[in-house]
Amino acid sequence: MMDLLAIGAAGVRAFQSALTQVGDNVANADTPGYVRRSVRMTTGPAGAATPLSRDASGGAGVTASAIVRAGDALATNSARVAAGDHARYAARSEWLDRLQGVMTASDLDARLGGFFDAGTDLAAAPTSTAARTIFLDRTEQAAAGFRSLGTGLATLADDIASATTEATTTINAITSALGRVNSELRRTQDGGSAANGLRDDRDRLLAELAGHVRISVEDGPRGTVTVRLGTGGAAALLVATDGAATRIGVRDGANGAEIVLDPTHAAIAVRLPASGTLTGLVEAARQVAAARTDIDVLATRFGTAVNSWHAAGADANGDPGERLLATRDLTIIPGRANAGQAALDLGIADDTLLAADGYVMRRDAAGWTLARTDGSASVWGPGALTLDGVTVRPGSGARDGDSWTLAPAGPASALSLRPIGPARLAVADRFLTDAAAGNRGDAQLLLAADPAATGFAPAAPYRVTVTGPGAGILTDIATGTTLATLMLDGSTMTGAGFTFTLAGTPAVGDSFRILATGAGSNDNGNARALAHVRTGIGPGGTFEAALDARLASVGSQLSESKRLEATALAVRDDTAAAADAITGVDLDREAAELTRLQVAYRANAQILSAARDMFDTMLGILR
Repeated sequence: MMDLLAIGAAGVRAFQSALTQVGDNVANADTPGYVRRSVRMTTGPAGAATPLSRDASGGAGVTASAIVRAGDALATNSARVAAGDHARYAARSEWLDRLQGVMTASDLDARLGGFFDAGTDLAAAPTSTAARTIFLDRTEQAAAGFRSLGTGLATLADDIASATTEATTTINAITSALGRVNSELRRTQDGGSAANGLRDDRDRLLAELAGHVRISVEDGPRGTVTVRLGTGGAAALLVATDGAATRIGVRDGANGAEIVLDPTHAAIAVRLPASGTLTGLVEAARQVAAARTDIDVLATRFGTAVNSWHAAGADANGDPGERLLATRDLTIIPGRANAGQAALDLGIADDTLLAADGYVMRRDAAGWTLARTDGSASVWGPGALTLDGVTVRPGSGARDGDSWTLAPAGPASALSLRPIGPARLAVADRFLTDAAAGNRGDAQLLLAADPAATGFAPAAPYRVTVTGPGAGILTDIATGTTLATLMLDGSTMTGAGFTFTLAGTPAVGDSFRILATGAGSNDNGNARALAHVRTGIGPGGTFEAALDARLASVGSQLSESKRLEATALAVRDDTAAAADAITGVDLDREAAELTRLQVAYRANAQILSAARDMFDTMLGILR
């Protein structure tokens, strides 16, 4: 009788716990990170066959021994890895998409084409003020395209750096939280509701961490975990079972960004695993850096080529062409702690050699100080200051302690049209040549402007006269003075601002003049030479071909990243569904389980009822 009552009571209590757990599962069906639980049933303890306990050979009943979580370590790990792979490609695609947007928004390809096309129109109308004005406008448009692209890429690089810092901050917060969970699990009774709740928190944090960086997880005692960065036994430890967590950071390394363990103490650089948002950010940062390098190289090449081309010509006043494009600039960065509202006006003199590290402008009680960042030189005064050809004019509204950093701008960001009017545009060749009407040979004098060339003190005009086979003289036309004896064997000779070569077969007595272009010339030789700048081959080909190649490279990388992202998304969804089928709450399954447990509960209640009836019957007999 006592055995029957004990068995029924134990069953009622056990299945009541199981029913309660089913209700808890249903209530948390939509709770993120909740893992389905069930009550583990075990046989109750046997008695010792004493008057107050059941016989050891009798039934022991059932008891709810523990609450267990559903789970499959392999399926869960596969889901984590797949989620990290998708996060990597998603982050890389997002930033490459922005990179492509910055590259195309500048419209640099069309602006370069417009600049060279305007040069063709200028060659067709070399004395037209309208054609000169349009050419200068197109030059500024091309420079503005470089500036827009350079500034946009610099801003994008800063945004990626901020996102990377934010990602490392998030990772460090997660690993710290995992360390605390490990510590709590070590102090919590295993198999209880509290321990299971901590394990849910542990798995949620692990899933979140795997989305940022590839990890490997090893189970420890009482539900604790050891978390390593990457895979393999030699992988760096992020979280230990005792609750210790290692912080990480990201820094610029020899081959780009690299991950650093414990950056504020004993920093150790390690290889970044190829998974997670952080990897995608680092990969995108490298692509942006490569694009910035290519555009800066292109801008430097463009500025140098255009300035060299312009310097080789003569303007409408007959003067040599000056630099058309400014290729140096400084970016003004106000100090974060500035309390005033003053702005700075910046001027940079021609041919200024800027300090490599830039400059710092400060305001204090004594006035203003302009100094090189490396501290090698400085000037001070009450107002405008000049150092190394850099003039800074501070506006009103500054407060003592305010400061500004003047950082050298990248070559693309620094490119701009110098203040030059249409008349100063060097359309004509600086030097012209013609052959005497009585020449009997078929030779031609090939002339090329070279501002660096020196050779004769008097200025042009000059005359080259053939005095014999392979020999000649150069004379000053104004005075008739012989300036040099020439070897007319096809070699290049140097003059004052030009080089020349005699090609073909001259006759003795043939002569050629070399004239300096005068004011008002309608010559278009230098404008025509701009076509050679357009077709000139450099790194990546012509200017337009090099830009197109960079745009195509970004587009190709973006397309590949999106393809990989789509594939990784499908794998992530499949592995997540497989893991959720094991750990998630299925209401249909819970409904079936509820029905089964209700039947078992009623059956045990019937045992109690039968035992009660038997007890009542026995009492009735005794009466």
